[in-house]
Amino acid sequence: MYIDDNVLVKIEKGSEYYFTVFEAEKPVVILGKSRKKENDVNLHNCKEDGVQVLRRAGGGGTVLLSKGVIVISIAGRTSFPFYLREHMNVINEIIISVLDRSGIQDLDIRGISDITIGDKKILGSSLYKKKNLVLYQGSLLFNPDMGLIDRYLKHPDKEPDYRKGRPHKNFLTSLLKEGYNVDKDRLLSDLLEEFRKGNPWSSAEGFSNSQKR
Repeated sequence: MYIDDNVLVKIEKGSEYYFTVFEAEKPVVILGKSRKKENDVNLHNCKEDGVQVLRRAGGGGTVLLSKGVIVISIAGRTSFPFYLREHMNVINEIIISVLDRSGIQDLDIRGISDITIGDKKILGSSLYKKKNLVLYQGSLLFNPDMGLIDRYLKHPDKEPDYRKGRPHKNFLTSLLKEGYNVDKDRLLSDLLEEFRKGNPWSSAEGFSNSQKR
């Protein structure tokens, strides 16, 4: 595992809720739990550039973290059944509310749990659940070097319907690429402020909100 280590440990040691929100520092490829690196990753380019290929606990597709990507990792306890989409979208609705207050428009949740602007993806997420413990991980494309995605990731062999076979450069976007000159430190602060309000999986209200779209 990678960014989920410290978050999971906190919960496994008895905490009810723990989260981190930060900007990635350097390129690193993160495989979903069941993804094969030979299918998803340009291994030659990663080796040539010294880019690590790691694996997370949760499922979902392979992603590239790099400078300009905001990483959101949240763990908590839940008394609700394992509804993958609903658990993920409880968090995605919070993220959308923060982005909306920053003036970002045309936001939606598509596929299982992607956040999009129009028909382009700006955030991917994954979920890990063990008994009553839930771990959400999301990567928000703020202003990364989009060319790195093509360099290190292959076109996935599984994709959401709305992607329609588009290559990375036509499917993925970022806040900056969409013309939103949002203050990054303010956005990080706003996200942290929202998640400090408490475990969003502890209330049925969060699940009700996640099903409105």
